[in-house]
Amino acid sequence: MNYFAGSVLAAALLALAALGIRGCQEQYREQGRAEVRADWAKADQARRIKEGQALIARQQAERDDEQRMARRAEENDLAQTKREQALRERAAAADRAVAGLRGTVARLNADSAARRAQGSCPAAEREAHDAATARGLLGACAGRYSELGKRTDELAARVIGLQDHIVTVQPEAAALLQAEPPP
Repeated sequence: MNYFAGSVLAAALLALAALGIRGCQEQYREQGRAEVRADWAKADQARRIKEGQALIARQQAERDDEQRMARRAEENDLAQTKREQALRERAAAADRAVAGLRGTVARLNADSAARRAQGSCPAAEREAHDAATARGLLGACAGRYSELGKRTDELAARVIGLQDHIVTVQPEAAALLQAEPPP
């Protein structure tokens, strides 16, 4: 029986040792699980922080773009106002020049009519009539060219305004405006 009791005791000790080892193993496994969970939590937290920072950076970039576009739009509006003022000034100057030319034509026609009234030869009268007709045509052409110049300036101002708007909305388009035209 002694042998049997020693065997039972040895088996019990072995069972206790196995249970102790298994308990230690389970404790280490649980520690490992806890460490993995903590690492995952840290990784999730770092990912959330990184995503938050990226969102903040993206929103800041959008605000910067909006502010840049607003400043550019204000600059374009000011430039457009200046262009329109210059256009009005050029149109007024052209109108004054045409009015002056018409005045000169009217004066020359009146002088010519006065000379013809005093009596002269038929050839001189024909030349005076032809000169008056030429002056009338010159005055009409000056008026037409003046109107054409106004319309051209208006269209140019519109095109420049549209280009400025496109550059404001799409800054990359500025390179196309500054590129040299093909030969």
